[in-house]
Parts: sequence; C-alpha cells; structure tokens
Amino acid sequence: MIGRFARLLALLAAVVTTYPAEAQQYPSQVIKLIVPYPPGGAVDVTGRLLADYLEKEMKASFVVENRAGAAGTIGARFVARAEPDGYTILLSGLATHAFAPSLFKSLPYDPVADFEPITQVTDGPLILAVSSKSDIKSVDEFIAAMKAKGSNVNHASNGFGTLPHLSVELLKQTAGFQSTHVAFRGGNEAVTALLGGQVDFTFNHVPIVLPQAQDGAFRALASSGATRGDVLKDVPTLRELGYDVVATAWFGLFAPAKTPRPIIDKIYQAVVKVAASTDLKKRLLAQGDDMVIEGPEKFRALQLAEIKKWGKIIAEAKIEKK
Repeated sequence: MIGRFARLLALLAAVVTTYPAEAQQYPSQVIKLIVPYPPGGAVDVTGRLLADYLEKEMKASFVVENRAGAAGTIGARFVARAEPDGYTILLSGLATHAFAPSLFKSLPYDPVADFEPITQVTDGPLILAVSSKSDIKSVDEFIAAMKAKGSNVNHASNGFGTLPHLSVELLKQTAGFQSTHVAFRGGNEAVTALLGGQVDFTFNHVPIVLPQAQDGAFRALASSGATRGDVLKDVPTLRELGYDVVATAWFGLFAPAKTPRPIIDKIYQAVVKVAASTDLKKRLLAQGDDMVIEGPEKFRALQLAEIKKWGKIIAEAKIEKK
C-alpha cells in the first residue's frame, strides 16, 4: 500500500515538473507558423515579418506555411488538430475566430475551445471612401445622401463575409440607411468598381483605399478604428463623429488547445520584445496595421467580445449561413 502511494506521488511530481521542463527546452525544433491565406497578401506579409523577428529573438527556426481556403477555416482547422506542443501556431483573426461561427453551418473546429490565445499582434482600421467626383465631403453628408437615395444605394466589398462586407452592415444598422451589397473577388475589383462609378462607396482596408485617396481619386471620409492610430492620424474616426462604429481587422497568434501555458508565455514574451522594433512597426504600418500586443487573457477577452458583437450584427442583417 505504501509502495503504491509512493509511486502515485512520484507520478504526480513528474506531471507537475513536466511543464517547466518543456518551457526550458522549448523551442528545440522548427516552429510552423500557419497563415490560412494565400502567399503575397497582407496577412502573409505580416506572418513572414513576424517569423523573421521571432526567429532571431527565440533563436529558433520558423517556417511560414500557407494553408488557404474556405475563408481561412482550412488553416485554422489544421492548427486546431495539431499537437499542442508549441511547434504549430496560427496567425489569424476575425474571419476564422469571430465571424466564422455565424457564417458557416458546419465549422470544422471550435474557435474558442480548440485554441489557446497567445497574443494579439496587429489592428487595422478600414476607411469609408467615396469617389472624389462625389459632392459628399463629410460623414454627415454621406449619411444624409444615403438616406435620401433609399434602396438605390450600393457598395463594394471584397467578398461575402469579409470585414468590408460586414462593417457596412454595422454602419447601416447604426446610422439607419439601406445599401445593396455588391461582392467582388478582392479589394482590387472593389476599387475598380468605385472608380468606374458602378457603386456609391466602399468601406475597405487601408492599403486598398489609401493610395487612391492620396492620388485624388477617392475621398476618405472616416476610419473605423476605436481611436485614431498611427495609420490614419488625419482621418477622423466614425466614433468621434458620433457614430458608434468600430470595425478593425485584428490578427494574432493562436496555439492548439492544451498547449502548456509556459510555452504560450514564452512565445508571448518573445512577441513583446520584437514589437519594440521600430523597423517592424514601420513595415506593418506601411500595410495599414498598428501593432497592438496583448497577452493571452486580453486577447481571449477581445475574441469573445467580437464573437458576440459580430454574431448579433450578422443575425440582424439576416445573412444566411453557408
């Protein structure tokens, strides 16, 4: 009996000491950073920049692996099913971890239960833009014009279920106007439609809208950030203009559920250190993203709040699940 009790104590001691040992040895092999979108896009660029900096900070090898498809859910599912050892992590955001539960009838993972949040990394506002040929010069004028046109208004997005699509639903519900959604296959087509006068406006990502605004083709009326960030210091936010609309493209790192907390903390602390790099901040700012580094608890709180918020918006917009 005593011998059995001693073996039990030894087993418990081994379990208790495993996690610190794992954290001390980690990383001892290549870390896969899964980007659930195609190569060359903004998320891919962010992932590769982050991997380069983390590689130096953590003295480990990082490999960025693109697993695109189904609005990012293919890559998310891959990470959800990976070993929880810290060697497969995901860079993703709203689409896979906030929108997806309300947009898909059958989701191949649970965006909360199947992941451990590590940290938010970036936050990117949208720009509400009209053609520079328009007489509209302010948000108040924009809202008044949209209400006056009634059902004759339309807007361009980058596709069904994207932030440029759903952010307009939020704006419509807040400001009380109607607009027909015209879904294109990406930002370039949305821009072309607005340039050609096929649509009245777009509410789109900074890299898509800002060059056109700087060239004088578009007029940037407002941004969708909670506050003015470094990206758009001269553009007012909708919130400061009296419209409670906040819609930002946040991205962060997730690990499979049950990844040991010491490993989560080790990655988070490494991100904190690389975020101090002025060069990294500038390079992310160039594609419209502010760096926002939050730990696991705050990142999880953000995700849960966003699932609730966007679920309500999607339901009120009567968007049917795919």
